[in-house]
Amino acid sequence: PVNKVIRVQVTAADVMHAFAMPSLGIKRDAVPGRLNETWFRATKTGIFYGQCSELCGVNHGFMPIEVHVVSKEAFAR
Repeated sequence: PVNKVIRVQVTAADVMHAFAMPSLGIKRDAVPGRLNETWFRATKTGIFYGQCSELCGVNHGFMPIEVHVVSKEAFAR
């Protein structure tokens, strides 16, 4: 079983974005020139999906987020 706190750092290069992973209970603004931080507790392995939740421009609909939570052994490989 997995039970680790995972720290996430978020920033942007162009315009404001929002890193949103509802299945992990996190949402954090990504602001150019600023480093934001959040965390989540990984309690099981799997693939989790989210999306930019800021109306950031014409390509907003093409900004999916995918997080893979793997075991320590799988990460080492």
